Amino acid sequence: MTAIASPFHGLSTELHITSAIDDTLTSSTKVGEVSSVGTMELSANIIEYNSYGNDYKQKLVGQKDSGTLSITVNWSPGDTQHAALKAAYDSGNAQTMAVQWVSGSENATARFTGYVASYSIDTPAEDVVSCAIEIAIDGAVDMDLNTAT
Repeated sequence: MTAIASPFHGLSTELHITSAIDDTLTSSTKVGEVSSVGTMELSANIIEYNSYGNDYKQKLVGQKDSGTLSITVNWSPGDTQHAALKAAYDSGNAQTMAVQWVSGSENATARFTGYVASYSIDTPAEDVVSCAIEIAIDGAVDMDLNTAT
């Protein structure tokens, strides 16, 4: 199979909680009722420097930052994976996770380790109770852009 080769929608995107970076993604690792996975933004610090005799500033790439991921779920207090995210917040321990983008039989996956930096429950009177979870990604994101389901 090939990687996702054409534009696709995010309706089939999955979030998984795993016990290791290279774990197999299954229905038991999938977080249910995810309404948004947010934006994954990878960035690098750029160091500018100048030197005598050069008309232009020069640049070096510094440290990279995998940033944060803002997840929203339709909160279910009895859901095992929702409880696992709350437990990761309570313990302060790192958690391995994966985002999988799915398009038919093709997919792409981002695997990472992160800390649950916040766990906020929103209780509107006339809407679904939701939970906003902020994941601070620690280290590199392992992107596998050429996978198949």
